[in-house]
Amino acid sequence: MIKYFKFLILIFCLGNLARSSYASNFDARIAIVDIQFIFENSVAIQSIRKEIERKSQEMQEDMTKKEAELKETGEILVKKRDSLKEEDFNIEVNSFNAKVSETQADMQNKKTLLQQADAKAVGKVYEKIIEIVTDLSKKKNFDLVIPTAQILFANDNFNITTEVVTELNNKLKSVKVTYK
Repeated sequence: MIKYFKFLILIFCLGNLARSSYASNFDARIAIVDIQFIFENSVAIQSIRKEIERKSQEMQEDMTKKEAELKETGEILVKKRDSLKEEDFNIEVNSFNAKVSETQADMQNKKTLLQQADAKAVGKVYEKIIEIVTDLSKKKNFDLVIPTAQILFANDNFNITTEVVTELNNKLKSVKVTYK
C-alpha cells in the first residue's frame, strides 16, 4: 500500500513538473476571427449575391418563357393527334419530348454554371480574407488565428473580426462573377 501511495505521489510530481515546464515554454499570441460574420458583412460578398440574384432572375424568366413555348407546342401537338397518323404523331411526340429534355438539361447546366461562378467569386473573397488575416497576424505577432466556429468560449480581446471586415471592405469592394 505504501509503494502504491509513493507511486501516486511520484506520478503527481512528474505531471506537475511536466505541466509547468510545458507551460513556461509555450507563450503563444492567439486571435480569433468570425468567418461567418465577415461573409455577412462583406461588401464584396453582397455584390456577388446581387449579381447571382440578378442572373438567377434572368434564368427564371428565360425558363418561364421556354415553359410557355413548350406548353403551347404541347397543346398544338394534342390537337394534331386526331389529324395525324399514329406513326407521324409518335414522331412528333418524340421530337417534343426531346425538346423538353434538352430544355431541362440546358437549364440544369446553366444553374450548375451559376453555382460554380458563385463559388469561384466567394473563393476569391475567402482568399483575400486569408491574406488579410495573415498580414494582421504578422503586424500584431499572432502565432495562431482560430475561426470562432471552432471555439466554445474566448475573451473578446482575442477577436480581430472587426479589423478583418474593415480591411476587407477597404481592399475588396466587389468581385466579378464570371458566368459562362
